[in-house]
Amino acid sequence: MVRYAFVKLGMSSVFTESGEAKGVTILKLQPAKVVRHEKLKDGRTLAVVEYDVGNKKKLSKGYVVANAGDYQVGTELKAPGLEVGKTVKVTGFSKGRGFQDCITRHGFSGGPGAHGSRFHRAPGSIGMRTEPGRTPKGRKLPGQDGNVQVSIKSASIAYWSPEEAIVAVVGGVPGAPGRVVFI
Repeated sequence: MVRYAFVKLGMSSVFTESGEAKGVTILKLQPAKVVRHEKLKDGRTLAVVEYDVGNKKKLSKGYVVANAGDYQVGTELKAPGLEVGKTVKVTGFSKGRGFQDCITRHGFSGGPGAHGSRFHRAPGSIGMRTEPGRTPKGRKLPGQDGNVQVSIKSASIAYWSPEEAIVAVVGGVPGAPGRVVFI
């Protein structure tokens, strides 16, 4: 199944018939076209789709399709069949926060801040004694935080306009405004 690329424009709020306010994320559909087909070793067909994500940038992704005839090379992808109230899966990359310490990244508690303790934002002891004499795998340590792929599995659509190519999804969507997400 081919996924559609949207650029995150920002957030807003909408009101339901009962007067309840809901936060929504506004997404704009990006133009996309099939650029080529590739045969995989196991006999399946891969349709490579090129998305125009703005600022003269192109993004290519390949999708395994059951019928390659549905996706002719050079054809533009039409607007998806979205409906208000339908739930969709939204995938994107979360905001990157750079290199972070343990307190920011994992919520560790710091040591006392005064009286010469010399233990403030450090992770503390990370290893063991002679046996096994190493740091165990998966230990929460300082490092890169954010900029990982995140999927919202059941996001509800609050508004969809195929003419404007704008969709409003209830709730937050991963990434900063201007980043690409896939539905």
